[in-house]
Amino acid sequence: MKSKIATAALAIASLAMALLVGSPASAQAADKPLIGLTFDDGPSPERTAFVLDVLKEKGVKATFFIQGSHAQQYPDLVRRIKDEGHVIGNHSFDHANFPDLTQANQKQEIDNTNATLKAITGTTPTLLRFPFGNSTPYSLKYLRSIGMSGGIQWHWAVGEPGDFECPGAAGVQKYVLDEVASGAIILLHDGNDVLSCPASQWDYLASTIDAIRARGYDFGVVAPSTKPSALNEGSYGVVVAP
Repeated sequence: MKSKIATAALAIASLAMALLVGSPASAQAADKPLIGLTFDDGPSPERTAFVLDVLKEKGVKATFFIQGSHAQQYPDLVRRIKDEGHVIGNHSFDHANFPDLTQANQKQEIDNTNATLKAITGTTPTLLRFPFGNSTPYSLKYLRSIGMSGGIQWHWAVGEPGDFECPGAAGVQKYVLDEVASGAIILLHDGNDVLSCPASQWDYLASTIDAIRARGYDFGVVAPSTKPSALNEGSYGVVVAP
């Protein structure tokens, strides 16, 4: 009986978490080969609308880890991300390196972004990706205390140059395709460093989506998980159907 009660409680908690992130109630490991495209550092007027246009054209849902200061500047883009069915996560307020911050400032980076995103979308995010992927014991503990799944990393097995290093359209496509695996979370950007890359680099997105589908994969969004993902650097997140 105790095990049945525990199972029921876990199911209820999973349902509540899934509703918070705007993903399906069955937020669990995908039973088909799904790839999770994630975009960090936005929104930006230079690139976010373009990314959304391509995703809409291709029928792809993605996960956007949004910088709070940019959300304040471009709330209409944040609303569009939500309205078009994508998942929104917290990416700190000022893109600071958490190990360099005091505990009070780490908390502030998280809380200010949550408050900003809730004011714009009506929903508080449950996912967080640390800038540069750098967490601290304090920040991870704090995230757990407020019911967030933090430290959403990505699949980086091959280690080729990412889009923020400006390798060009062919280089970004090669990086993404070489990292493709069932359940992989792919790191991409729509703000900050990539804005200095040549505009032609953005040609990668539509053709890469087509190439991934040609390999038999489809696309999902990131949802919280109670178990770390060895595939995605120990992230407490999983790719699920949108």
